[in-house]
Amino acid sequence: MTGAAFPTAGQFRTVSGQTGVVVHTWKLPIAFGIGARVRVDGYDVPNIKWGANFVPVPPGAHMLTVEATQWGMGYGGNHAQVQVFPGHTTEVHYTAPAQMYLKGAIGAERQPTPGVVLNYVALGFCVLLILAWILLVL
Repeated sequence: MTGAAFPTAGQFRTVSGQTGVVVHTWKLPIAFGIGARVRVDGYDVPNIKWGANFVPVPPGAHMLTVEATQWGMGYGGNHAQVQVFPGHTTEVHYTAPAQMYLKGAIGAERQPTPGVVLNYVALGFCVLLILAWILLVL
């Protein structure tokens, strides 16, 4: 996505079906207690869960905003302009970031988790510290 602030409408796949958008939301399996929030043209979509969520919208261009939530606060938000055609469903994939201060990933296919490498490096460092502490105590 060089030069664009967000994915353009033509980047998303459309399939025959109901007129609307399917938002596939993803998170790390170890990310407990977080939810997802979806807005279409600034309006909250109720009952969003992790996985596939169908959002009926009229044909045309719509601004889709997705973010992860924890304790009522949103983080990792990202947005895209989505084109919806009559009799077609547009598919969008969102992946929540591994850390709260990063932006989530949004695109036409399942996106890698932003910040996951940093999480694994930090976890490895913590394990090394614990092992070093155990060896010093013995």
